[in-house]
Amino acid sequence: MAEKHEIRKVAAYVRVSTGGQDTAMQMADIHKLADLRGWEIAAVVEEKASGAKTRPARERLIAEAKGGAYDAVCVWKLDRWGRSTVDVLTTVMDLDAAGVAFVSVQDSIDMTTAQGRLMVQLLAAFAEFERAQIRERVTAGLKHAKRAGTRSGKAIGRPRTAEERRPRIEALVAQGVPLPEIAMRLEMPYSSVHRIARHK
Repeated sequence: MAEKHEIRKVAAYVRVSTGGQDTAMQMADIHKLADLRGWEIAAVVEEKASGAKTRPARERLIAEAKGGAYDAVCVWKLDRWGRSTVDVLTTVMDLDAAGVAFVSVQDSIDMTTAQGRLMVQLLAAFAEFERAQIRERVTAGLKHAKRAGTRSGKAIGRPRTAEERRPRIEALVAQGVPLPEIAMRLEMPYSSVHRIARHK
């Protein structure tokens, strides 16, 4: 982990799931900690998203912090910051490598203290456990799909594209099979069958 310097400028990151919520409670706790530690809140980055996989405001904040704009990033709670344990750990370690501290007010995560660093090590253990669970689920899912595919006669793998089925479509058209029936037989959209049949 990178050596820390004195914490002065801090960026606060707050997030709510819907537009109807506000960040007042999160900011109140962050301000309380900053006042206690003598930190200046140099920026407040707010994000509003419901189930979003991407968090552009957070990514910009990380880039700015790594560029030297802030000494630390402070959040109210870990679930406001990351989508999963793996995501939280990856971003926290990324900041730490750049000499930027990470603090979560409600989770006893404070990378400026020995206790906080210990909590991150525990978080890393949970992240590895989470990765292992994901790998097990994927492996089990593939095995199940393979068994089910074998029983049903369906191939496992990337679905065939419309162009790959062109020879079969053209053969059926030559036999006089109606386009709607071809679409049903091949389990394809009628529009794809019509397009290929029209450009024989």
